[in-house]
Amino acid sequence: MYEKYKHWEGCPEVWVRKDLKGKHREHCQCWEPCAKFHPEDRAKNCKRANLIFSVCVALDMTLPVWECPEFEQMES
Repeated sequence: MYEKYKHWEGCPEVWVRKDLKGKHREHCQCWEPCAKFHPEDRAKNCKRANLIFSVCVALDMTLPVWECPEFEQMES
């Protein structure tokens, strides 16, 4: 049910539920897409997304977002 793997180079191995591995973007409201999310340019990125990213890097975790007061749906 769970497996351990190296998410990216330089971080320790992490545990993940096998059925959720690699599905972070599918479940994260930031990647839905949110018009305030710019992962390619953190300077233009949403301050909340940057804070969550900083926590993820500091703690070697992945945190999807399901609810956000700043969400702005991108026009198709």
